[in-house]
Amino acid sequence: MFVARLRLVNFRSYHDATVEFASGLNVIVGRNASGKTNLLEGAFFALRAASPRTTKEEKAVRWGAAFARAEATVGRGGDEGSHTLTVAYAPGQGKQVRIDGVEVASLDDLRRQGSVFIFVPESLLLVKGSPARRRAHLDAFAAALDPAYEAGLRDLNVVLKQRNAQLWRVREGAPADSLDAWDRQLARVALPFEARRRVLVARLAARYGEFAAALAPDGGEFSLSLVSQLDGLSSALAGAAGAAGAAGAAKAAEAAEAGPTAATGGAVTGPEGAGVTEEAFVGALRARRSGEIGRAVSGFGPHRDDLRFAEVTTPPPGDDSSSGPRDLRLFGSQGEQRAAVLALLLAERAVAADTTGDVGALLLDDVMSELDDSRRRLLVGALTAGGQAIVTTTNRLYFTGDELARARVIDLGPEEPGDEPAPGEQDDSDEQDDSDEQDDADG
Repeated sequence: MFVARLRLVNFRSYHDATVEFASGLNVIVGRNASGKTNLLEGAFFALRAASPRTTKEEKAVRWGAAFARAEATVGRGGDEGSHTLTVAYAPGQGKQVRIDGVEVASLDDLRRQGSVFIFVPESLLLVKGSPARRRAHLDAFAAALDPAYEAGLRDLNVVLKQRNAQLWRVREGAPADSLDAWDRQLARVALPFEARRRVLVARLAARYGEFAAALAPDGGEFSLSLVSQLDGLSSALAGAAGAAGAAGAAKAAEAAEAGPTAATGGAVTGPEGAGVTEEAFVGALRARRSGEIGRAVSGFGPHRDDLRFAEVTTPPPGDDSSSGPRDLRLFGSQGEQRAAVLALLLAERAVAADTTGDVGALLLDDVMSELDDSRRRLLVGALTAGGQAIVTTTNRLYFTGDELARARVIDLGPEEPGDEPAPGEQDDSDEQDDSDEQDDADG
């Protein structure tokens, strides 16, 4: 799938604008505040009916206008023809989504039109932001790829909502053993969902390491891993061999109370998962019951998972200490964090292509400025290996003459070659609306 044509009406800075794209590499050139980021956001909005930059969709409506509309004509190879996707939004009235003029019954119909991946300044929060943001990103990618994953996530969220309601009732005086049935139900939906998530992360991790090493200034070895409370429980269970039943599982859970990183570092050891049984999971819930009742919130399960981006470090010769992986969220520079997000998107694109056969569209906003020339060439090589890529820049000199000759170049006005954008600079003054997301948000 590729975006052949995009029309934006009252969207951000655009009154009524139409742009045509090629199926391969597209380079949008323009100075800061010329609307480059808004074009990419508009394309994503038409393909996913959501903004990658904000949850406050009224911000997408042009100042003084009553509505915003993004319309994308998408094409495919072969004889499949093209389709027109239209997403309109009016404050107070919600969204209207149409495919070829027919209103869709579900956003799944829109997602099935093809894959799309985007990097905008707010995307850096995938590394340095909250676990809730990383889970949401992973879940959105997986749900578009695997209907069973989406169904499992939906079941998990339903059970969590009901169990949290029962926790509140117990806090208000209901008997504590009324939670037993919900503990069992949570275990039954959480464990298969966690196993499916682990398989996905393992697939992503294999491709992520390749792309992250290629984009790193000095090479290196990089990892993407799932951090899960179930890893800590599995380790504690192994150390408590011989304990049986729910009581033994609860004892093991108490030993793992320090968290998953204390015992295992949260690394994914393989797609088979942590090897946690239903009884062990229920035991962990019972061990935490008093604290959960006090907060009326479920604090254990896949809804607390996180992704870790790290560089694998090697101690100097003669140094027997093990420094462990360097967490890029805590210790990475903004350039390293940017490269990590790019590597994740490229890995997602590769996994999606392997699964569906659709390479999809990749939308990248100002990604060249913090890469050296050799890494720029590697990135452009990855972008031109197949599928559509739409890249914005303030300086066309980031691309070679041959690369520009093979790309569709779209000028949004005079560029300023000597005025490189500051890292993370946006095309307009929109703030990062979701940066205050809570790390411990459920679901």
